[in-house]
Amino acid sequence: MVNEKLFHPQSIVVVGASNNISKPGGKIVRNLLDNGFQGQLYVVNPNESSVQGIPSFSTVEELPSVDLAVLAVAAQYCLPAIKILAEQNDTKAFIIISAGFGETNEAGKQLEKEIVEVVNKHDGCLIGPNCIGVMTPGHTSVFTTPIPKLTPDGCDFISGSGATAV
Repeated sequence: MVNEKLFHPQSIVVVGASNNISKPGGKIVRNLLDNGFQGQLYVVNPNESSVQGIPSFSTVEELPSVDLAVLAVAAQYCLPAIKILAEQNDTKAFIIISAGFGETNEAGKQLEKEIVEVVNKHDGCLIGPNCIGVMTPGHTSVFTTPIPKLTPDGCDFISGSGATAV
């Protein structure tokens, strides 16, 4: 189920945020900052006190409630983070950039299935895994460039291939 928190989040957390903009978690933060996200932006990186000028949380358990979580961490860390965010922080929208799920093997398929079950149980929505992210006029939660100027009057575009979309 797609919900308003995906399209119009008032708060976003990037789990796996980085100061290195050549990494997906770094590029997503940079894109959000450069393209004028107007809400509250949080970052999680256990090894940094600050990511691109934003104070960093060490774990998702420390976060306040957030509307949208963008995960750019290894597949094995996604389910625990989503459980905490959905159950404790009432997060309703998730974008999983990470790969290593159903496209890899049976264990990855099972992990993906468990994530979907958690998200559905909490009436959330999920984009991904293994995707470039989502762009709206309000936020550019993607790890790619270029980012076109988006307006509410524009058209919707969905691509099955991030490389083709770029």
